[in-house]
Amino acid sequence: MNERLLSPEDLIRITGAKRYSKQRRWFKDQFGIEVTCSGRGEVILTWVAYDALMLKKWGIEPARGRPDIDLCFD
Repeated sequence: MNERLLSPEDLIRITGAKRYSKQRRWFKDQFGIEVTCSGRGEVILTWVAYDALMLKKWGIEPARGRPDIDLCFD
């Protein structure tokens, strides 16, 4: 499995649910999204996407690109 994806253990720890349908429902209830699923119904989500969802929920803008830098020549 790709190490950038949430593992089955991660999903259980995050959602508190073992069943795929309950994990999907948790994401719908918490974030209002329909998560991508495998053919077997397993949730497929990257850590980057999960982190972005949490930041949005907390009202924090994720950093985008490089910060603006003002050069001062004294």
